[in-house]
Amino acid sequence: MTHLWQLISVLNYLMQRNTIKQLHSSTRVKLVAATDFYLPDECWESIFKFLINDDDNHSCLKSLSVVSKQFLSITNCLVFSLTVGDFQPRHLLPRFFNRFSSINSLNLSCHQKDDVNTILCQISLFPLNLKLLKLSHQTTFPANGLRVLSQNITTLISLTCSFISYLHGDDLFLIADCFPLLEELDLSYPYNLQNHESLLNGIEVLSSALFKLRKINLTNHDYINDQSVFHLFKNCKLLEEANIFYCLQITHAGIAFALRETPTLRSLSFYKYFERKDCATLFAVSPQLKSLRLASISWFEDENIKIFASIFPNLQLLDLSYGGYIPEEAICRVLRSCSEIRQLNVASYSRMKLRGMNFEVPKLEVLNLSRTDVDDEALYMISKSCRGLLQLLLERCCNVTEKGVKHVVENCTQLREINLMRCEKVHPNVVASMVLSRPSLRKIIAPACYCFSDIERELFSRQRCLVCYS
Repeated sequence: MTHLWQLISVLNYLMQRNTIKQLHSSTRVKLVAATDFYLPDECWESIFKFLINDDDNHSCLKSLSVVSKQFLSITNCLVFSLTVGDFQPRHLLPRFFNRFSSINSLNLSCHQKDDVNTILCQISLFPLNLKLLKLSHQTTFPANGLRVLSQNITTLISLTCSFISYLHGDDLFLIADCFPLLEELDLSYPYNLQNHESLLNGIEVLSSALFKLRKINLTNHDYINDQSVFHLFKNCKLLEEANIFYCLQITHAGIAFALRETPTLRSLSFYKYFERKDCATLFAVSPQLKSLRLASISWFEDENIKIFASIFPNLQLLDLSYGGYIPEEAICRVLRSCSEIRQLNVASYSRMKLRGMNFEVPKLEVLNLSRTDVDDEALYMISKSCRGLLQLLLERCCNVTEKGVKHVVENCTQLREINLMRCEKVHPNVVASMVLSRPSLRKIIAPACYCFSDIERELFSRQRCLVCYS
């Protein structure tokens, strides 16, 4: 990648020269005009896209934009997402949208000082090809602004309105009426749910209107019952992902119906206490399901693991972080039985060590061990068994030291991200050696705040590794 940056520097230098360059040969002097080295915008755009694909933070765009007016114009067209916060005055928003005309993703969750309805009305005046909109952490549902926006911008396919202080049934009716082409809807964690009967009717209307819906998150909608599940999973024929955590009125029968009636379902998250017998009797074989998040389970014992693996043979993501205690021997047996698992989350199992992982798990890419009892010995075993790890989360793992971290960095040759937040026995000065010895790293959350030297910061920048603090 260093060679690519050198190439860009050379090409840009040649492109900007206004004088005639003299090239000497053994026989004569050749005059070559600087314009002979001109590259069209399309070529530069391809190069910049290549850089962005290898830069998770898109940090290179800011540097490239100050090189020349041509580069500024090109990078403006490559900005597709924008987050608007309180620090950005409302009267300056038109400048953003005029400059970044390619924006298709907009996050207003951090904007709480001004009336979001007014901002949405202002946004509707620009010819944006908006596909994704986030409006979380609002005091009220911005009904008026969304109605105006929907009249002028008809391309929206993803809407997030999580952590809304007050949510009414009328808000669900408005979504169904204004955004019938939605494919993703996140209404999770509302603080106050007004009039449960109206909300139940709203869910029924949503399930009938949003015929393209693929993903829905209704976490903490405690009014939802089996009838709501029936409408949702029967009407939304394309549904692939459903999150219904903390919907405590849903029974075993409702979950079984969801799995049985939705062949397109790939991911299901739910909170329900299941006895040992329920695992085999309620769940039909679901080979299509690739992601499962469970809570309050007590049946993860030896005799049920084989049943579990046979029900979900193609499982790729397993999240048990919301459940009760599960023996680590059971986790190891699940990893042996479900050979397709790529992501495993066992965060908050305080007694979990995973020292018994003495077998290869070649497909595991993401492992969350935050707030567990994992130590250096366990990390050594994991690093030997899971050499393909891309992301490892060790937040608040108080038994981990620099020795264990070095095992991971040495053996996991594709590692891109590691979280060491509040790992008290790991000194932040280990970060520089990690970046130097593992070039694939793109993000490190350091164990504690630390004043890195200029040389270390230059190293992080050159390796394009984002180093964050706890």
